[in-house]
Amino acid sequence: MEPLFNEWKSFDQFLSAQSTQRYLKRCYEQLKTDLSIEELSYRNSYSFIYYLTHGKRHFDLCRHSPLELQPMLLYYGMVQLLKCCLLTVDPLYPESTALLAHGVTTRKRKKQNYLFLQDEIKVQRNGLFPYFSEQLFGIEQLEGDKFQMKDLFSYVPEMDDLFRQVSGKSPLVPVEGSLNEGRVLIDDRILDSLHMTGSRFAQFLQQQALPNHVEVSYDNAQFTVEFLKTLNPHTTFFRKTIDNQWFVPDTRDGFKPMHEVMVHYLLLYNLSMICRYETEWWGDLFYTFSSNDYPYISRFLAISRVKVPYMLLEYLDGKKQ
Repeated sequence: MEPLFNEWKSFDQFLSAQSTQRYLKRCYEQLKTDLSIEELSYRNSYSFIYYLTHGKRHFDLCRHSPLELQPMLLYYGMVQLLKCCLLTVDPLYPESTALLAHGVTTRKRKKQNYLFLQDEIKVQRNGLFPYFSEQLFGIEQLEGDKFQMKDLFSYVPEMDDLFRQVSGKSPLVPVEGSLNEGRVLIDDRILDSLHMTGSRFAQFLQQQALPNHVEVSYDNAQFTVEFLKTLNPHTTFFRKTIDNQWFVPDTRDGFKPMHEVMVHYLLLYNLSMICRYETEWWGDLFYTFSSNDYPYISRFLAISRVKVPYMLLEYLDGKKQ
């Protein structure tokens, strides 16, 4: 990561009610509403600023807090930033108390020999998670959908080297190029892990990226993926690190559409619940080092402290275009 990297570089522009009102007014002009855009943007400008500053305080505190307390600070800081993002697409948020629920649930009692990497989290019908997934990223979450923690970690590309160090294999494959350059090159060795032929893989990529968004060709043991339309780098099957390294999954399940913000939310929610209500297991985690859970959790929290505000402020900046 760059020494002078500042994940909050877009923060200051919103610390003015007038500037924030103009920003929200531009967002609401793109919505179909019979309500007064002027009134909505004025009313929401202060809520937006309070959510944003409250969220930043959580992340600032996190930098100086023990690792054991960080999941709570990160989760609730993230929730505040998500509320800012939702105000750009839903000027009446929250219209109902159902939207204030977490939107996911975990196993209440941890079984004997519990391992975090094998734990699951389940999507509920109502609440923040399914709502922001659809409103911000156009990804519909179905009630009852389940996600395993280890699979969620694999969606975070900064975890790639840890997977290799701990398990000897990473669920991601590095690629050359980037979406910014308009194309990427994928080595055909990926075909072995996906159990696909070259033509099937090309077809699969085009289906996953939506029709007419990419063009795939194959030559000299490499697939060239040309981007015909702009794709969100955090939503596509391509995974992007903060320092602009790019990866693709090496399993078919890894191609399931998930914005990385959704991944951080699920992991931070579960970790925040565990550190509050599974105190004995949480304490053992930090002092016994008896499983692979600790290095994954520790690395993820360090990444999330920086990447969550980076991605959400990037989303807010993108609304101006």
